[in-house]
Amino acid sequence: MKNNISNKTEFEVRPAFPEEAGLFFAMSPEKDAELGCIGHVRIDFGSSGKNFYHTWHPRGPEELNTQEFRDELDKVVAELRKDVLKNSASMSSYCYTHGGEIKGGWVQNYGYIVETERYRYCVRCNPVPGDYQSYVSCFDKQVQEMNIAQRQAQEQKMTMGGM
Repeated sequence: MKNNISNKTEFEVRPAFPEEAGLFFAMSPEKDAELGCIGHVRIDFGSSGKNFYHTWHPRGPEELNTQEFRDELDKVVAELRKDVLKNSASMSSYCYTHGGEIKGGWVQNYGYIVETERYRYCVRCNPVPGDYQSYVSCFDKQVQEMNIAQRQAQEQKMTMGGM
């Protein structure tokens, strides 16, 4: 079997749901913390559309940026580079044939999500030359679930206290 991201592989890519659009753009530090944001990788294919320049931007507590996370991020990006993030032309083709349109940005952006047991990777594609073509925002799902549970407990406590 060919190891291709659009086939069943270690990491499945799915188009984002409209209500997930906010995960693909910059958020307040408070929202980043609530969602367990670790950081994002910014990707540029260069003027030829065939390069792969990337930079890491931390957005959360340094303790979330573990070796386990970095190893998995490397594997996810390597897999995405076989198809979705191979080059500018491949990304454009992928976007136009796989859906994932999300609102936000000055041009049409496309969002895809890769979820693993522990992490959520939100891949925003911007198939326009002259701008960064992709951002991969990374979230720790355990932190997210813990924060949601805490918020729900606080809301329940406030509701019960107000009776």
